[in-house]
Amino acid sequence: MKTPTWFIVAGAALVAALIAVAGAAAFGGWTGEGVGAATRFTARWAFPWFLAAWSASALATLWPGGWRTVLLRRRRAVGLAFAANHTVHFVALMSGILVFDAPAKLITVIAGGTVYLFIALMAATSSDAAVRWLGPKRWRLLHAVGGWAILLVFTNSYVGRISEKPWLGIPAVTLIALAVLLRAGAWLKRHRRAQAA
Repeated sequence: MKTPTWFIVAGAALVAALIAVAGAAAFGGWTGEGVGAATRFTARWAFPWFLAAWSASALATLWPGGWRTVLLRRRRAVGLAFAANHTVHFVALMSGILVFDAPAKLITVIAGGTVYLFIALMAATSSDAAVRWLGPKRWRLLHAVGGWAILLVFTNSYVGRISEKPWLGIPAVTLIALAVLLRAGAWLKRHRRAQAA
């Protein structure tokens, strides 16, 4: 029996909310430090959801069948779960900025705001009706540009962690590099297949 998309999305968001509460509680509760911890932990929880959705097509192209094909079939649910997770992260982030005056550089606000706009647009267009309304080319363009924008923000965040938290930054950047290599490999395979046709 296929797990409903809403169940996956709601479950992921619930876990994100629990992570936020637990993270805040472990670092002082409803304080600047506590909300900062909730912000960090929810971003880390959302990261693998994004990578799974972003890599699904490449994995299924390179190694068809098995769990890769299942992941591709459920990519929409995984992507929406990421959006739900990152919404919890956004609430924690804005709580830190608006309630506890957490520092926010202008470039971070602009880049982060742009990415959140992409996440909202991608979530809002994650339906067959939206694909028909936008047209396949425009839909693919939106999701491609949005996906790369999200990846760049995660990359910038985790590269910045390498010196202070190598146990976090190095594995995350390695996973990002592997995801990019998977996408490149899948593109090459499709390109060669098209040339041979």
